[in-house]
Amino acid sequence: MSNQIEVKIQVIIHATEDSEKILKSFSDLFNIEQDKFKIQNLTGHFENPIIVISLTIKKIHAEEFMAKLFSKMNKNDKDSISANLEEEITNSELKIRISKQKLIRGKIVLEHEDAIKITIIIPVYIKKNSVKIYRQILKI
Repeated sequence: MSNQIEVKIQVIIHATEDSEKILKSFSDLFNIEQDKFKIQNLTGHFENPIIVISLTIKKIHAEEFMAKLFSKMNKNDKDSISANLEEEITNSELKIRISKQKLIRGKIVLEHEDAIKITIIIPVYIKKNSVKIYRQILKI
């Protein structure tokens, strides 16, 4: 199954935030080097600079990333994901949002506002098997 797993990471960094700290956190926690990320410099409302960093990880690297992500997550967040899997999986995708500020501090915590977006894609051909397959792969 690992040859079909894909993880997409997207972070929107506002002018008041330090992109280097966020990129360093990915390196420290997940061994993902800065040069692996696609970096886009955009302009937001009121001409504020915005940086969007993104990365797609595939196959065994995606599986390794997910293992590290979930191993660093606290039990309550894992339980929350597990309890809501059926509602959260859409078209074989599971979207998770984690805190940018906590990531910089070395912690993985679920967050809904101004968060790092992580999309896990595991092709599931029989919809009723989605939750079961995600539970097996995520080990939750």
